[in-house]
Amino acid sequence: MVSWSCDDSFGPYAGDCRGGFDFTLLFEESILTIPITALVLLAAPCRVLYLLHKNKVKVDSSRWLYCKIVSWLMTTSPGLYFVACTNSLTTLCLILLASQIGFLISWTRPSAVATRASLPTAALSFVTSISLLCLSYVEHVYSYRPSTVLILFLLFSALFDATRTRTLWLQGYNRPAAITALIATVIKIVMLAVEAIEKRRFLRPQYRALPPEVTGSVLSHWFFSWQIPLFRAGYSKHLEIETLFPLEKHFKSLYLQQLLQRAWAKASRKGSHALMLTVLRTLKWPTMSIIFPRLCFIGFTFCQPFLISATLEWAENDSDSDDMNQGYGLIGAWFLVFMGLAVTSGQYQHLTYRAITMARGQLVSILFDKATDISITAADPSAALTLMSADIERIDTGWRTAHDVWANLVEIVIAVYLLGRQLGIACLIPVGAAIFSIVGSVIAVSFVMARQAAWLEAIEKRISVTSQMLGSMKGVKMCGLTDVLSTRIHALRNDELRISGKFRRLLIWNMVLAYLAPIFAPVLTFATYSLVARSRGGDNNLDINRMFTSLSLFALLNEPISSFVTSLSSLMGSVGSFARIQAFLNTDIRVDGRIISHGNKSEGSLTTKSLRSEQEKDSVSSEKDSNLQKVSLFANSLDGNCIVVKTGAFGYDTTQKPILSDITAQVPLGKLTLVVGPVGSGKSTLLRAFLGEVAVMAGSIQMMNSEIAYCDQTPWHMNGTVRDSIIAFSHVDERWYQKVLQACSLTEDLAQLPKGDLSKIGSKGIVLSGGQSQRVSLARAVYAQKRIIILDDVFSGLDMHTENAVFHNLLGTQGLLRQLNTTVVMATSRANRLSYADHIISLDGTGIGCEQGSFDKLTNADNYVSRLAVASANWTFNQATASSTSTEPSVNALVDSEVILSDEAKDDASRRTGDMAIYLYYIRAIGWIPSLIFVFAICAFIVCQSFPTIWLNWWAAANAKDPFARLGYYLGIYAMLGGLAIIFLVLSTWQMIVTMVPLSGNSFHQSLLKTVLNAPMSFFAATDAGVTINRFSQDLQLVDMDLPLSALNTFATFVLCIAEMVLISVGSYYTAIAFPFLFAALWMVQHTYLRTSRQLRFMDLEAKSPLYALFTESVAGLATLRAFGWRDALEKKHHDLLDRSQRPFYLLYAAQRWLTLVLDLFVTVIAVLVVVLVTQLRGVLPTGLIGVALVNIIQFSQHLKLLMTFWTTLETHIGAISRIKSFTSDTASEHEPQEKEQPPSIWPSKGQIVFDNVSAGYTCVHFDPKLTTSH
Repeated sequence: MVSWSCDDSFGPYAGDCRGGFDFTLLFEESILTIPITALVLLAAPCRVLYLLHKNKVKVDSSRWLYCKIVSWLMTTSPGLYFVACTNSLTTLCLILLASQIGFLISWTRPSAVATRASLPTAALSFVTSISLLCLSYVEHVYSYRPSTVLILFLLFSALFDATRTRTLWLQGYNRPAAITALIATVIKIVMLAVEAIEKRRFLRPQYRALPPEVTGSVLSHWFFSWQIPLFRAGYSKHLEIETLFPLEKHFKSLYLQQLLQRAWAKASRKGSHALMLTVLRTLKWPTMSIIFPRLCFIGFTFCQPFLISATLEWAENDSDSDDMNQGYGLIGAWFLVFMGLAVTSGQYQHLTYRAITMARGQLVSILFDKATDISITAADPSAALTLMSADIERIDTGWRTAHDVWANLVEIVIAVYLLGRQLGIACLIPVGAAIFSIVGSVIAVSFVMARQAAWLEAIEKRISVTSQMLGSMKGVKMCGLTDVLSTRIHALRNDELRISGKFRRLLIWNMVLAYLAPIFAPVLTFATYSLVARSRGGDNNLDINRMFTSLSLFALLNEPISSFVTSLSSLMGSVGSFARIQAFLNTDIRVDGRIISHGNKSEGSLTTKSLRSEQEKDSVSSEKDSNLQKVSLFANSLDGNCIVVKTGAFGYDTTQKPILSDITAQVPLGKLTLVVGPVGSGKSTLLRAFLGEVAVMAGSIQMMNSEIAYCDQTPWHMNGTVRDSIIAFSHVDERWYQKVLQACSLTEDLAQLPKGDLSKIGSKGIVLSGGQSQRVSLARAVYAQKRIIILDDVFSGLDMHTENAVFHNLLGTQGLLRQLNTTVVMATSRANRLSYADHIISLDGTGIGCEQGSFDKLTNADNYVSRLAVASANWTFNQATASSTSTEPSVNALVDSEVILSDEAKDDASRRTGDMAIYLYYIRAIGWIPSLIFVFAICAFIVCQSFPTIWLNWWAAANAKDPFARLGYYLGIYAMLGGLAIIFLVLSTWQMIVTMVPLSGNSFHQSLLKTVLNAPMSFFAATDAGVTINRFSQDLQLVDMDLPLSALNTFATFVLCIAEMVLISVGSYYTAIAFPFLFAALWMVQHTYLRTSRQLRFMDLEAKSPLYALFTESVAGLATLRAFGWRDALEKKHHDLLDRSQRPFYLLYAAQRWLTLVLDLFVTVIAVLVVVLVTQLRGVLPTGLIGVALVNIIQFSQHLKLLMTFWTTLETHIGAISRIKSFTSDTASEHEPQEKEQPPSIWPSKGQIVFDNVSAGYTCVHFDPKLTTSH
């Protein structure tokens, strides 16, 4: 009866019943059972209705499903029941239902001793079992992943039911209820295992390609087991992007772009943070989902001081067999807390990186969309590329710890409150120290954005000049400008490092602030508490329990304080990058002032999908209305013309005087129109007006069609093959393609290239000669078969014979364009083709007005054309002669462009295994003396930071004997150790960030620049400029910032972990035996992890190169792309490349979360092992050293994760050094060893080339010279 009265009270502890180590039955029923069953009863119907409403069957018919159905139908036949329903989850549900019925009946027996809640609990559990049966079937059929509701219910219900089952067994007088409760608990555990099994092999074909994260259970998400196939593949073979897990739909760039576009179109853009707030609004659920696991992580974190206090209190008491149950309870509590830390830490970080991946997809997509819709005068490829690379990276870094800003404040408040319970009024000192650090960090943050912006501008300037140099290497080498450009670019690099030095010194200030409070706050707090306690008297001295519980709270307080400072700095840096991107998005768009009378395609900016401000939209809308009115006015005024200009005025800047004004002209339909005039007369401006690329400041332009084939004066090409450049986004027609090649005199040229039209042309068509580049561009325009072709002086780079052949093939009496009745508008600086024109538009150089008409009409008038000596048209043309003379070899095709491979793909094995030689290469670039100084300073800093734990143990032991004795002595040594730690911290960070970074940055940049400038032209023909730019941009950025910080953090944390393992071993002797096994296990983990993560990092960097290349090429060729109407096709290609880039980007982050989870599980094993030794060796281990061990376990759990994270980050960042080393060592030099002659002093102002018995060919594989000469 005493036991029954105890169990019928709320408790929660059962008092003296069952040894005092148990909950009351009423508490277990009302708190551990009823709430969770009520929740599942509410959630199950909602989930069932949701799945039935979608009405999409996801699973094919299978024996598993049939077994469930049969088991349901055979409930009336117990004999067949077990045979037919083996391995059936529904069977288990029915068995559970039966056990719940038995459990309910057991409480209705007269002999049952029940509480007030026993019968309602059993009835509720029975109803819940019925809902489980229905939910299990619906989830199986209509969902492609295991049921989250079922798994969570079964997991927690089994755990809580196990507690209640123990209570019922220990009671002794409710045996039937205990038996049925045991059966129900076992069934729930089995059901949990079965329900967690994935259904991929049963899914319908359209769902089997889903990524494993989507089809995995919630347990698979918690423990990241869905990544196991990735690690297995990465360990055993070389990974390719195409073999990685596909993206789920929420990561698709098109979906993300449309999501942001809709929100941005409605957003108010007045504030400087409008874009960031809009992104957060569109990603509100992904970002808000992080809050719950982050709060759970905080809860588990602050369970640790209570565990330390309880463990030390239990260890201090005399050994008593009656309270060993409490020791076992402590073991279980430590296990649950550290397991909870592992799961919640992994989940909130993983959800953070999911949000980052989505934000990246949104921002990169919207940047490209805007970049392809701005005016050609505002298009700056280098500036836009900086936004896409450097600023996106800053946002990534800032968002990683964005949630830590608010969470750290919560943690600080909780830690201070708990510290106040231990140390009283002295807890205000850490608060003051925290405020001092926060205020200092806020002051520093006010300088971060400005200094970071200045640094990014310096990077942008250097990258811009470098990119321009790489795009003009042919001219650079021919003009002998390599030394000049080397000096200039390296000077820009020195300026960049000098400017970044201000930012790096600010980082040191932030680091000192981050460590100032953690180091000195305990000193001042213990000093204040001791002085106050001594003045008040009594026995409230710093005993072992109070000392080490407070130390654990200090450790938990230090982490959020230091994290808050760095997180706030990173977040503000990302805010600055958001502002830069927003400023770019708010730049003026291209306004197409043309009136398109016919055609239903793109109408310039009148139908553009670009994101605009409200003012821009209103302006475009009013302009569209005006133009629509003009359409009705001019619809009948074309009069057989293709283009009609009436009193037009055109310019690039509407605030300035127009370049051309009072222009009235017509372009006849299906005819050849030549635009002529002196140099600088505005011919190209007029053509761009026809394209809608310049502002119509007065008058009007009416056109029949807005899609035009266009050849710029400077040919534009995308990197790829000759065939790709010609066909581009047009439909493939092989017969027409061959005709175009023949007409543009490219057939014989391509026959001489190593792979014909499949030969790579390089960035900006660098493989091609000037004439070939023009003809490939012309072939693209002809192949597209547009009704209008606009040519801007395309024959200027051709010799007479080739020009004559191409002209007659295209525009002769039987030319392709004549046959197609294509309207051709061509600006020309040559007068020899004027007599062939059907119509001529003549500009006189004043920019005012023009004359037009036939050749005969203009030659008989007093104008520009009449003053030119022009021969009569000769329409006869000898095709055989032209074919024999039109071949123009490429000056850069002397080697097969496929022979030279990119440095990323040369050694697949090194991606998995790494190379220690890279670290030595990095150290040599810095110097051994600076490196040794850094190592000494770090070791000294860690010793001064870790030893105070032992010192405080000695102090607490002295207090136990003689309270407050030698107080000044202990406090003085303690403070001295803190001061030395700060000094060595400043020395080590200054040495790395201020001294060593410029040394490595200068060395690597000089090596890269020298290698590029000395490389032969064959290198530029075979290597994409985007890959080379990546060396100068992203790799050097890693060398300047990410790599040194990773090296600093990795080495410091490594030394700190060694110190903490020593301290744990001191406190728990036998734990030291486990450390060799721990090291072996950690080596296996990192060995497995790094073989995959290195490859993911390489793929992440490689996938960005074509993305960046497409971006810069698209911005450089805006006029061409928009004229052809290829903007949508180009955007689709960009989405494909971005989606391809997102796969390794996201999976690399996911793999890192798997690593941190595994490390947390290792720490859980260590923590449980220490507590097991403490409980089993009670009285053997000194209590003070136990405190030392437990406090260091808490810190070790944090620092071990940081070590592996920093280490793996270092391993991936060191890839930048590996790529630089490979690039500089493997790239050939044009300076041969036998070349000893130096150019004369007058070079390059004067020089000559002498050929003496030369044999030349297109490949050095075999000797089959294409060109020989004897002198």
